[in-house]
Amino acid sequence: MAEDSENEEEGASPAKSGGKKKLIIIGAVVVLLLGGGGAFFFLHHKGKKPSEVPMSPKELEGLVKKNPIVDLKSFVVNLAVAPNALPKYLKLKVALKLNNPEVAKEIEYRMPEIQNIILILLGSETEEDLSSTGGKLALRNQIQHRINSILTLGRVSSVYFTEFVIQ
Repeated sequence: MAEDSENEEEGASPAKSGGKKKLIIIGAVVVLLLGGGGAFFFLHHKGKKPSEVPMSPKELEGLVKKNPIVDLKSFVVNLAVAPNALPKYLKLKVALKLNNPEVAKEIEYRMPEIQNIILILLGSETEEDLSSTGGKLALRNQIQHRINSILTLGRVSSVYFTEFVIQ
């Protein structure tokens, strides 16, 4: 009888460990499936931002007409330097986004004034001022503010640097 009870205990032990292994394997498979499903959801079904939504050609044309962007010619200026220091140069190309199409005509008419404003502003900057992101953002804001101060038909809503080289 003692042998029977030992055999029953021995027989129960492999069945229990086999059941635990199956449970662990099933659990791992479930976790992998849930992880894969979650990854698929986040990669393929994330909410689209307004900038990612495709625009129709008519919508794009309307946007261009409503808010034109004017490219200015390149500026090459000497940056302000300390006495006896080697000269530093800045090559800058600017684009202006306007808040209405009428401003484009005024920009064209006032181009010599705008170029003068930008050249004087750039000539007063140093390499240290412009080497950081904060310095570039401050310059962009100053250009926008100074140009807007002379415009009467509308405003420059954004200033973009399309080329920025310090040498």
